[in-house]
Amino acid sequence: MSIQNVYLSIKQGETATNQNRIPISFNETLLGRTWGDDFPDIPFTSQYISRKHALISFDKEENYTIVDLMSKHGTQVNHISIEKNKPFFLRDGDCISLASGAAVLIFHNLSEQNLGDTLDMPLVLDKQINDSIGITVNVVKREILIDGVRIHLTSKDTELFLLLYQRANSAVSYNEIKINVWPERMTKDIEQPDVGREEINTLLYRLRKKLGKYGHKIISVPRYGYMFDQEDM
Repeated sequence: MSIQNVYLSIKQGETATNQNRIPISFNETLLGRTWGDDFPDIPFTSQYISRKHALISFDKEENYTIVDLMSKHGTQVNHISIEKNKPFFLRDGDCISLASGAAVLIFHNLSEQNLGDTLDMPLVLDKQINDSIGITVNVVKREILIDGVRIHLTSKDTELFLLLYQRANSAVSYNEIKINVWPERMTKDIEQPDVGREEINTLLYRLRKKLGKYGHKIISVPRYGYMFDQEDM
């Protein structure tokens, strides 16, 4: 993995630097507020952000994680509050929010993105295969297993699958998909993210292929959206 492939882009929040694209190292990157002798790697100016707010780290298994460092106003990833002092895995496209939007950043991992684009079959990450048959989902860990084998999904794949899975047997509209999967494209000037129907369909096509023989569980709802069929699982 090249260090140049991993970076953060700042979508909201003033910083003490002029960078909008900030490379992430293989060590640790501190997010926080500059004050006195405290000058984090990514220094924001908002007083709602703690001086040592969150830490992004790279582990031995080449995973990036973010930890909320007991900040006063918390950290969210894809609009979900993460537990304090507990690592949360980051994936390409994840939206990081500090202090309820005082700062918003997007995590980019181009190596992961390229890997997702070239795979046609599920990628086995765990060699140990259990006897579980079907689709197994761990929402908290954002893991999806096919017949006991964990598959590789990009952040967008995962967000879309979890949205459909948690609304199983109910149709999810195109608008709901846009808002939940592409929140970083929301602006104050528009009510919905700027995402076309073709982009949604392409993501669904890729997700179905990664689900392999269970891809047919995602059903198209004409002129409305998609639905996850949980029957006979």
